[in-house]
Amino acid sequence: MSTSDLTVEQINQLVGTRHPVTGIEFPPSGLQPYHDWLIRTLHRLADSSFGYWRVDRAGVSPTSISVAPGRASIASVAVDSEGTVIDLAGFNNETAFVWLEADGNEALVAAGAASEGWPATAHLALAEVALDGGAIAAIVDRRLDAVFRT
Repeated sequence: MSTSDLTVEQINQLVGTRHPVTGIEFPPSGLQPYHDWLIRTLHRLADSSFGYWRVDRAGVSPTSISVAPGRASIASVAVDSEGTVIDLAGFNNETAFVWLEADGNEALVAAGAASEGWPATAHLALAEVALDGGAIAAIVDRRLDAVFRT
């Protein structure tokens, strides 16, 4: 997927907003002469694969997470998804592991208790989500674990 440069009008529309997948904030225009370049760079970064499968609070409920859309290869199977929202209320007062597994060519987001560990089957670790008192207390990004796994 190619990304084209933004026009000045498009840059002005982004200022003061956050990218919906990565959460990157587009800064105000008081940073000239680097402002236009910075916005273009941030836009390219935001549209890159860095945002794939990002886990964040969903805002649907205090225990819901959203998983951003993405593409991946799991056990040599290419999978993709438009993203999803899942509720982790069943993991209250513990940590949930959230991972991605292949279901044919579709990506399936699954969760399990940290006390049970990551699944033994092929998967991509996405996040550890700590829940306390009926709400998400912390999210630890584990997407890079697959890149640096020995």
